[in-house]
Amino acid sequence: MRKVSLHLISALLALPLLAGVSPRAASAQTPTVPEPTEESRRRLVARRALGRITVDGRLDEADWRSAPVAGDFAQARPDFLPTTRYPTEVRVLYDNEHLYVAAFNRDSAGMSSLRMPDLRRDFEPPENDVFGVTIGPMGDRRTVLQFSTTPLGSQADVQAFDGGDAFNFNWDALWRVRTTRADSGWIAEFAIPWRSLRYAPGLTSWDINFVRNTRRVAQWSAWMPYPRQLSSWRISYGGVLDSIQPPPPRTNVRVRPYVLGQRVTDKSSAAFNGSLGDVGGEVIWAPTANSLFEATVNTDFAQADVDRQVVNLTRFNVFLPERRQFFLENADLLNAGGLGSGTIGGIGGVSGRYFVQPFFTRRIGLGDDGTPQPIDAGARYAYRSGRTTAGALAMRTAALGTQGATTFGVVRGSQFFGRSTRLGSTLALRDGDVTDVNGLVSGRRNVMVAVDALSRIGELTQFTGMLSASNENGRTGLAGTYGITRNTATSLVGVLGAVVTKDYNPQMGFVSRPDVVMTNPFITWTLQPRRLPTAIVWLRHGPNAIAFNDPQSGALQEANVTYSGEVLFRNGATISPAVEYNVQRPTLPVTLFPNVQIAPGDYSYQRGGLTFRSDQSAKLATTLTTTTGAFFDGSLDRAELTARWSPSPYVSVRGAYEVNRLRSLGTRDSSFITHLAGPELRVFLNPRIQWSAFYQYNTAAERATLNARFSWEFLPLSFLYIVYNDRQAVQSGNTPLARSLIVKLSWLGQL
Repeated sequence: MRKVSLHLISALLALPLLAGVSPRAASAQTPTVPEPTEESRRRLVARRALGRITVDGRLDEADWRSAPVAGDFAQARPDFLPTTRYPTEVRVLYDNEHLYVAAFNRDSAGMSSLRMPDLRRDFEPPENDVFGVTIGPMGDRRTVLQFSTTPLGSQADVQAFDGGDAFNFNWDALWRVRTTRADSGWIAEFAIPWRSLRYAPGLTSWDINFVRNTRRVAQWSAWMPYPRQLSSWRISYGGVLDSIQPPPPRTNVRVRPYVLGQRVTDKSSAAFNGSLGDVGGEVIWAPTANSLFEATVNTDFAQADVDRQVVNLTRFNVFLPERRQFFLENADLLNAGGLGSGTIGGIGGVSGRYFVQPFFTRRIGLGDDGTPQPIDAGARYAYRSGRTTAGALAMRTAALGTQGATTFGVVRGSQFFGRSTRLGSTLALRDGDVTDVNGLVSGRRNVMVAVDALSRIGELTQFTGMLSASNENGRTGLAGTYGITRNTATSLVGVLGAVVTKDYNPQMGFVSRPDVVMTNPFITWTLQPRRLPTAIVWLRHGPNAIAFNDPQSGALQEANVTYSGEVLFRNGATISPAVEYNVQRPTLPVTLFPNVQIAPGDYSYQRGGLTFRSDQSAKLATTLTTTTGAFFDGSLDRAELTARWSPSPYVSVRGAYEVNRLRSLGTRDSSFITHLAGPELRVFLNPRIQWSAFYQYNTAAERATLNARFSWEFLPLSFLYIVYNDRQAVQSGNTPLARSLIVKLSWLGQL
C-alpha cells in the first residue's frame, strides 16, 4: 500500500508534464511587470495646504485645484496593461495636523454601476468598488499602512509587513474619509492625522502607491503597477511621495476608558447570575514616532465577534482566529514564525490547515472551549524602525474554576540584514496554578523559545524557517518548520514542512497535532491560451500533496493528494473541480463524534467535488461546494452553501448552511446527518451606525447560539454597544442555558 500511495503521488505531481502541458506552451505570452529602479519609479510632490481643508468629498478648496496630480494608472489585475479604461486622478496635501489624500475615480457608467454589498468597516476589497492609498512611511520597503474606502465612505485600514507575509486587517487607525458620487465618477477625500501614523523622523520622501478596484469588471488598477500574484503591499513596486514634511514627534497619549452594565442568566455550574456594572480601559502612549506603550486594566471584549462554529471531520485540533481588538493591534511584532498554511486536502469535509504557532494570543483570557477568563491587567510595548522591531506583552488573568490566576509574558525582537533577510527570536512564559478533581493545587510553568528567519531571492522566491522548544515540568519538546516558494504570474511552486516532537506543548501557542513530520509540496499553473473565450480570464490547475509521518519510525500516519482546477470568469465568478486520494493509518481509535469511533487500521479512499462561486459583488451572491466519496470505512456526502442578498448597501442578509451525510462509519456502522446553519442580518443607517444578528444552529454540537449587536461610532473609534447573547441546547443536547444583555460605552480621547 505504501508503494502504491507513493507512486500515485508521484504520478499526480508529474501528470501535467507527462501531458506536455506547461504555461509557456499552453498560454499566450503573459505581460510581466519589471521591478522598478530608482530612476523608473514615478514621483508625486506633496503640497502644504495654505488654507483650511474641509473633509466633505467635494474638493472645492483652492489648495486641491493647484495640487500636483498623479494619474495615468495602469491595469494590474487580472492582467497587466500599461493603461486602463477607468482613469483615476490623485492629489496629496498636508498641514501640521493631517495628511490629506483625494481621488477622483472616473467612470462614465454612472452611480448605478457601483458595487457595495454593505457598509461594514474593514470590508472585503475584492467585493467592492474601492480606492486605497498604500504608504511606506518608514523608508524600509517592508512596512506599509493602507487606507481604503468605498463610494459610500466605508473604511478599511491594514498594517502589512514584508510585502504581505504578515498583515493585520484588524488594526483600526484614527482617520476620516468622506465621499461624493456623480454620473461621471466618485470622489474620496481622506484626512489621516499624523498621530495615527508611525514614520521615520526626518524622512521627506515616502514610498507610496494608489490602487483602485472597478468591481463591475473586476479590474484592479494602480499608479505604479505590481505583479498580479502580489499585492500593492509589496511597496518595492510603489512610487515616491516627495516633499513630505510631517511634524516632529509630539507627546501622543490616548485614553480608551469604558463603562459596562450587564444582566446574566447562566445555568452552568458555579456560573455568575445577576446584574453588575464594570469599568476599565486602556492608556496608549507613543513616546516617539517609532514606539508605543499600552496598559490595560479590567480588559473587556464584550463587543468582539463571536467564533464561527465548525463541524470537525479531521484528526486535527480546530484553529480559530483571534477576534479581540486589543490583541490584534500590532500583533505582527509578537509573531514567532511557524506554519499557518499547507492545506490538508482541497475538498470540503476533509479539508483544514496544519498550524504550528509558538505564540498565539487566543491562549490568553480564553479557555480551551472558548470560555472567557477575566483579565485583571496587562501591558504591551512595540518598537519599529526601518530595520529593527521589538515587542513585549505581559498579562494576568483572574482565577476561574479549576484554573488559578495565571501570568503570561512574551518578548520578541527581529533584525533585518542586507536587503531582504530577517532574523527574529521569541521567549514566552505562562505561569499559573491548576486544581484537579480532588482539589489538589499544582503549579504549572511553561516556557517557550523560538528563532525564525525569512529571506528572499529577488521579489519572487522566498525562504522561511522556524525552530522552537517548549519546556513544562521537565519535559522538553522541539518543533521546526520551513517553507520554500516561488510565485510568478504563471506558476506557484513550493514545499512546506514541519517536524514536531511528542512533548512539544507551548501553552501560549497552538499546534494542530504533535508527534508528526509534515511534508507539503505543491504546484499551481495559470494558463491563458490564445483562443480562450473572452468571458474567461484564466484556467488554473495543479496538484497539492501532504503527508504526515511518525518522527521515530517514519511510518505514514496520513496522506492526501488533491488535483484541483479553477476557471476564473471576468466578473469574478469561479468554477473549481477537484479530485483527491486519501490514506489514513490511525494506530489508536479515532473519535470523530460522540459514540462514533474509527478503529485502528489502514484506510485508502477517493473523493471528488466541485465548488461554484458566483460574482461576489452582485446583489445576490452564492458559493456552493459539494463533495462525495468514501470516508474512512464508510462514506460522506457533503454540501456547503453560503449566500448573501443585499437589496441595497444598507441591508445585507447572509447565510451559511452545511450538511454532512455519513453512512456506515466506525465500529458501530453508524449512519447519521449533521446540520450547521448560520443566518445573519445586518442593517446600516450609515457606515458608523449598524445593527446585526447572527444565529448558529449546530446539530453536531447539539447547540444553538444567538449574538445580536447594535453599534454606534459617535466619534472616531468611540462606540456605544448593546449586545445580546443567547446559548441553548438543541435536540437532546445538555448545553446549559445562558443569556446576557450587555450595554458598553467606550470613548477614545486624544491628549
